[in-house]
Amino acid sequence: MSRSLIGVIVAFVIAALTTTAYFVTTSRLSEDIRKDTDARVARARGTLQRTAQLEGLGILKKAEVIAADPGLLRALKADNPQDRIRESNLAFGRFKSDQGDTVPDILAVIDATGDIVAMDGVSNPSPAEWKKGGQKTGDLLFAGLDLALKKRIIISEIWNFSGKGLMRVGIAPIIDPEATLPAAGDSGVVIIGAVVAAYSLTADEARKQEQLLGADVAYFDNKQVFATSFKRDGRPEEDTGMQKALSGALTASGLDKPGTSTTITLDGREYQAASIQLARFSTKPLDASYPPATAGAVVLMAPSAQGERVGIVKLFILVLGLGSLAVALFGMYMSNHRILVQVDHVELGVADIINGNLDRTFRPVGDELEGLSNGLNVMLARLLGRPEPGDEEFDEDGNPIVLGRVEFEEAEEGEKPATDPDLAALAQEPEPDYYKRVFTEYLDGRKEIGNPDEVSFENFIAKLRVNEGKLRATYNCKAVRFRVVVKDGKVTLKPVPIFA
Repeated sequence: MSRSLIGVIVAFVIAALTTTAYFVTTSRLSEDIRKDTDARVARARGTLQRTAQLEGLGILKKAEVIAADPGLLRALKADNPQDRIRESNLAFGRFKSDQGDTVPDILAVIDATGDIVAMDGVSNPSPAEWKKGGQKTGDLLFAGLDLALKKRIIISEIWNFSGKGLMRVGIAPIIDPEATLPAAGDSGVVIIGAVVAAYSLTADEARKQEQLLGADVAYFDNKQVFATSFKRDGRPEEDTGMQKALSGALTASGLDKPGTSTTITLDGREYQAASIQLARFSTKPLDASYPPATAGAVVLMAPSAQGERVGIVKLFILVLGLGSLAVALFGMYMSNHRILVQVDHVELGVADIINGNLDRTFRPVGDELEGLSNGLNVMLARLLGRPEPGDEEFDEDGNPIVLGRVEFEEAEEGEKPATDPDLAALAQEPEPDYYKRVFTEYLDGRKEIGNPDEVSFENFIAKLRVNEGKLRATYNCKAVRFRVVVKDGKVTLKPVPIFA
């Protein structure tokens, strides 16, 4: 198997494992986040439901408290309009001072006919503002006002004020304990007016709930959203675009029905949402003909808000996978490079031996191929009859002493050999006799020049055969034989090519 193919397989395996880990981990984490979001939305809905009930009961109590202020009774019984306004404002002031920071947005007193007598912060309120058709009719705009004036019922509910949005309203009748019973209504007491305390359900209120619940909140009535906790690009003002988008999604998603839980998409983002009905409270049961409650609230949470965790995991897996791939490929490259360098050294040695240098030994090239180099040296020593590794003798410089060195005349590639008059006899000489004769002549020549050598017959013959093979390719001949030449104090072997 080639190194490239191995690299491809390793890269494929790492990529496959990374991809599997990426999708399995992120999908599981995304599913866990979705379940966690559903659970958090359910808890937030329950908390908001209880909070709305407590606030509704609180406003019921507040309306009852301010209705019992004697100043409002004096205001309604006064004949002078200025006295009415003054007494009402004094009563309003006493009430607000007791409430601290949670002052109502609307405080108003109406008389027994439904006309507004006084309104906090408004010097000249329109008397017929809460009447249908103005002053000419006695029909009141809100059914709760009529019940408070006629049946001595204290009510806490949600009103949709035209131009002012949704308000949580408390209505309580004002009773004249000194009035004679013949003038009393169905309740057995004389009701001479009512007080209204209203608190706006604005974006600020929604944001307070958002901080408490950890989820976005929106208030709606009759399928229209009036306030949300969504901010525009992180700025304080409300994101009206999200308000409109949620209004359009209320009916389609079924969130206008209290108790609904579903998934909706707003501005390209997915939200888990659940709706509740804003509670209505009264001190007496309401008639079946009383208008049903239509106001509610929606709790919304985007799973993508927790998506940062998924993003971090995705990035970590991708970085880990790419890092592992890079390290694996780099490790393969370095390992291959290290081994190839050692292999190149061994190949050069083998090529040198093939070219006739039988005195060549393989030096250690690295830990990986050290055994191979040593094995080759042992093999050459046994084939050539020279000392095995560890048995060599060394000179003063620490180099191994090579005995039996045989000198050959170099033949250039393409060089034409000189004619040899004894070529026929040399070619016909049997190979065993030829090798023995050449070996004997070589030893005699070495003795003649006064430099006898201890070369072994096996080593000598091995070198002859290696050079014969090399020169056959050089001369492109049938065979090559050698003559011993003694000249200029040197003994060399001269090649004689045989072509036929």
